Amino acid sequence: MNSAISAIDDTDRALVHALQLAPRASWERLAQVLGARPETLARRWERLTGAGEAWITGLGLRTGTQAPCMAWVEVMCAAGTPPTVGAALTADPHTMGVEHTTGGRDLLTFVAVPDLHTLYRYLSFRVQRIPGVVGTRSSIVTAVHAAPDRWRLDQLTPAQTDQLTGRNRRNGASAAQSPRPVAAMAQEDRPLTLALASDARRSVASLARESGMSESTVRRRLGRLEAGQSLRYSCALASGLTGWPVSATVWAEVPEHEVADCAAVAAGLRETRTCMSVSGPWNFMIGARLRTIEELSRYTADLTRRLPNMRVTDTMVALHVRKSEAQELDQAGRRIRTVRPDIWTDAAPGSRDETPPHGTVLPPRGGA
Repeated sequence: MNSAISAIDDTDRALVHALQLAPRASWERLAQVLGARPETLARRWERLTGAGEAWITGLGLRTGTQAPCMAWVEVMCAAGTPPTVGAALTADPHTMGVEHTTGGRDLLTFVAVPDLHTLYRYLSFRVQRIPGVVGTRSSIVTAVHAAPDRWRLDQLTPAQTDQLTGRNRRNGASAAQSPRPVAAMAQEDRPLTLALASDARRSVASLARESGMSESTVRRRLGRLEAGQSLRYSCALASGLTGWPVSATVWAEVPEHEVADCAAVAAGLRETRTCMSVSGPWNFMIGARLRTIEELSRYTADLTRRLPNMRVTDTMVALHVRKSEAQELDQAGRRIRTVRPDIWTDAAPGSRDETPPHGTVLPPRGGA
């Protein structure tokens, strides 16, 4: 991998934007929209992914029909230890994102586990026992109003966007707007979704060979999970190439009866990448992409002007986004590798809960 960010052109950015809208579209379909030859687009994508400058990941983190238990975890570290603590958390399958940040914490992590008890085990027996960690503060996600995969480049024309999304501007709706029930993710679906974490454009044939399923079975399972929103794709470009290299987080307090309206307004701003309701000291968080650090004050001012009942309580800027959506990144935002997001593995192998279940008596240490 080159040490410097390489030059990319508008066709590369248009290709990434198209794949953000239609991650598994064929090269032939993309070529019709972008006005390029299919083999040319395939070569460009191979170059971008080979350099770690772009990628598509697939995440399917459900247990049955239940969404994962997700939390933002602020980690405080002893002096000199944030790099090693950050490295340990980056290598962890339960941590989807890791940032070295400004403000009153050293690291901000985004964690996904199957349930609350697993989160307890993960924080108590894993995170808080990493050498150098001196404290944590957690905010559980209670609602996701805007997910990271919604953030787009702005390279395509409205007509090209309509072609890829199937939207009809006369009726203002997509052909697939009707709500569908959430698809259950069976245990046997997990290997298939994990295989898409590093490359969500993998062919059905290669997925079938790896999983031992037939191609028709793989195609049917993918279709069911995609339609039921249990498998989501995200196409990303290295932050140093997007024109929006600064990652910032805004914590806020919003009246509970205004959360939905505030989320709609915040999600409608160009800079907003994520928007979630959370528990903890504050009930609202927004993740943003900015062109410069100086834009943070303008962005927060815009938020408070549009939302006079929202009180911004804290802001932070990422010094280094070390991991995002299970992808380990370098300082320029290029992908180094995929950390397999197997959230169903034991969150703290080798440890056991220190409080016995009600009515259970543990044997004395050293024997029965």
